[in-house]
Amino acid sequence: MADLDSLTFALGKDHQTRRAGGRALVVAGIFVLASVAAYFALSAYFLRVATSETPNRAQFFARTLDNALTRLAHLPRVLVMHPAALDALVSEDPADINPMLAEIAQRTGAEFIYLLDINGRTLAASDYRSPNSIVGNHYTFRPYFQEALTGGTGRFFAIDDTTNRPGYYMSEPVTDASGTVFGAVAVKISLEGLSQTWADSGELVFVTNRKGVIFAGSDQRMLFGLLAPISAFDRRTLETRQQFGDRKLFELDWTARDNRATLDGIPYIWSTTQIAAEDWTLHLLSDIAGIRMRALLYVLSGVAVLLALAITATAFRSARLRQALALSDADRARLKREIEERRLAEARLRQVQDELARRNRLAALGQLSASITHELGQPISAMRNYLVGQEIATGAAPGQLAPQLSGLVDRMQGILDQLWSFARRDAEPAQPVDVKLAIDAAYRLVRHSAERERAAITRQLPDGAVTVLGDQNKLEQVIVNLMRNAIDAVAGAEERRITVTLERLDGQAVLTVGDTGPGLGGLDAEALAEPFFTTKASGKGMGLGLAITVQILNSMGGALHAEDAPSGGAVFRITLPLAGEQDA
Repeated sequence: MADLDSLTFALGKDHQTRRAGGRALVVAGIFVLASVAAYFALSAYFLRVATSETPNRAQFFARTLDNALTRLAHLPRVLVMHPAALDALVSEDPADINPMLAEIAQRTGAEFIYLLDINGRTLAASDYRSPNSIVGNHYTFRPYFQEALTGGTGRFFAIDDTTNRPGYYMSEPVTDASGTVFGAVAVKISLEGLSQTWADSGELVFVTNRKGVIFAGSDQRMLFGLLAPISAFDRRTLETRQQFGDRKLFELDWTARDNRATLDGIPYIWSTTQIAAEDWTLHLLSDIAGIRMRALLYVLSGVAVLLALAITATAFRSARLRQALALSDADRARLKREIEERRLAEARLRQVQDELARRNRLAALGQLSASITHELGQPISAMRNYLVGQEIATGAAPGQLAPQLSGLVDRMQGILDQLWSFARRDAEPAQPVDVKLAIDAAYRLVRHSAERERAAITRQLPDGAVTVLGDQNKLEQVIVNLMRNAIDAVAGAEERRITVTLERLDGQAVLTVGDTGPGLGGLDAEALAEPFFTTKASGKGMGLGLAITVQILNSMGGALHAEDAPSGGAVFRITLPLAGEQDA
């Protein structure tokens, strides 16, 4: 039955997964189809807009060319009216007119202004100071000079045979009062700056003459290209006039129909307009691929916006989920803290209960010890006095008359002394105690026991007094107890070494007693301080020494720590607040 339920659950989950995947595919398909439809719709719209706007832009570029051609159209007519022009031709002396032509060219921005005599020779020019000056050149073959000789105004585009740079030439005849022609004034205008401006605009613009020869435009690679083949007669005419110098004319891969044109296999929107000042045609091509790319960019931008919105929505939903998860984690952490606080409270309660029970036991032991010492103190004292009296009467040495009995009396007296320590509750005022002096006094008391057991005691004490507040005798009792325990621990060991170290650490006097005995077996100071607990053999102690030690240290504000040494043996550590730190 369980296997059937598991199979049903797995099939249901798989069906849900397939349904979710199918929905995702449908949404993705709709999204792709919408994007493709948007692309084609935008492409068609942008093509319509470009088709309607291209003629206006072509008119704009045509006006810029017309302005460039007519800007200095008045200059030749003004110059031929100046008397210096006729005087220079009559006297054949250009000394006065050369500087004037140079200044006028600089002020107007004309590339060249020059004076031609009746034979077509350049008599004066604005570049007369240049090493490559056109002064002395003959331009009889130029149509603009030929038209000026007939008394008309000359206009012509050609490549200068001196500078090899293209330009637009304008000329007017120089005549006297009777109308006799003595020569001509010509002005050359450079179209290179205008072509560069067109190139900087990013548009593909070019200008053709009546023969379909491209002589100006934004793309220098198209210059002197032919939109259509020309006849041999037209080629000979161009060569005779030297209009394009030694430039080779070449046919372009060009087809055009209606408002569409193809150049080198690339389709364009095509618009033309006539130049008012000349019989020229300006062509403007708008790249259809660029228009389609713009439509694609619009679609991609829309897709990016939609994706950004989807990502934002997903991020918002994720943030809400993270917020909910954070709240859940906070509740879980709060619950864990409450559980931990309760556990710690229960542990502290158990600790307090154990301490209370221990104090109750110690209190009961104190009462019992007081009763025992009261009941047994006098009989034992009487027995000791009787033995001492017999030893005096018989002249025997102390403890030699009845050694066994004397030993039993001493042992019973030692037990009563320890019990009396529990029974006493005197609260004497604390006095400054030098721990170093207490260590020296304790050492003197246990030295003979250490020598008997062949145990070496090493003391490592700091310079100066180490002062605590307490009772000198009780502190000595504590140190003696720890040293005697250490001596008993090393008895029978191969290495019998005891180290007593005293140091000041963080406002505490730290006294350490270490030995090379068998160790504590993992027991701590709390277990060792239980009354009547001992690790010694039977008859070697009652197990009250450490209990009394802990009681004395507690009354002085100190503590006892015990642990096994890493290299073997036991380490007992006493911490007591220094006298200057207790009030702080």
